[in-house]
Amino acid sequence: MTPSFAVAPNFQFKGSWPERLLVAEGDAWRAPDDSELAGLTLTELDGAACGWLFSVPAHMRHRFWAMLDDEAKAGTGDFEYFSDDLAQFLAFKALPPPADAVYELLIQDVAGKVKTDDVWALINFGEDPVLLGWRGVQLRLEPGEGFQTAAGAPPEVLPPAKDELNVLVAIRQGSASSAGDTDGSAP
Repeated sequence: MTPSFAVAPNFQFKGSWPERLLVAEGDAWRAPDDSELAGLTLTELDGAACGWLFSVPAHMRHRFWAMLDDEAKAGTGDFEYFSDDLAQFLAFKALPPPADAVYELLIQDVAGKVKTDDVWALINFGEDPVLLGWRGVQLRLEPGEGFQTAAGAPPEVLPPAKDELNVLVAIRQGSASSAGDTDGSAP
């Protein structure tokens, strides 16, 4: 199932949907035409299940990288504290994560596969775009952007190009025991 796509209420993003979405054409990918775009995007809330595009502010991205740097240098980075702040920010913007959400740092290499069946949202904290895929459709997340998944339509996180890494925070539904294994990535 492919979701409809919309910008989450209380959020804005730069660019246009044709710059973000790709549709399959044989073995290649291209921007959707106007009729395809109309079938993939929503401009008004009509009750349809859709995935929400949102963004985190630049200061949160800087704090994320400072937290990782503190962890690498002195072992003092606090991902739980950062995750709490992220949850508060999303709640403030009227996009609150589930109360029992689990936050997971994911580093995906070219051979990596990310489990997404229990993902509520994925946020790109890396420096390069991340591609999320469904059958016949891809969505490009720019650095600092996230995607709150539509029920029943979890995306595939497409591996990055050779010698690059996807750096994501996954917000998973459920308890800590439901956080999934990843192949080719490290929590």
